[in-house]
Amino acid sequence: MYAYIGSAMKNLYQRVGRHMTFKEKAYQKHWHIDGILENKANKIIFIAMLPSHKRLEEDISKEFAQKFQFIEGFGASDLTVKSNLYLIDNIDYFFEIIKNFIL
Repeated sequence: MYAYIGSAMKNLYQRVGRHMTFKEKAYQKHWHIDGILENKANKIIFIAMLPSHKRLEEDISKEFAQKFQFIEGFGASDLTVKSNLYLIDNIDYFFEIIKNFIL
């Protein structure tokens, strides 16, 4: 299982909705995640949205990088982190990190 960390400072629900319907509609690839979503074998299992006025993407990615392997350069071209795509091999660590950002 992989986790992709992204941000949408405007139109959060529309952005997530676009990702959820990517295969069903004729969207042009725009974000790194689109390349994964176009493969019919890949499925979204769940989405965790953390609405915030603060941009959390980089902070969450830094925490994930300490616990999980990642695909270097994926989805992080505008950040100081090496990736935004992580191999989740321990779901407890995943939720522990997410929980720290919502409390």
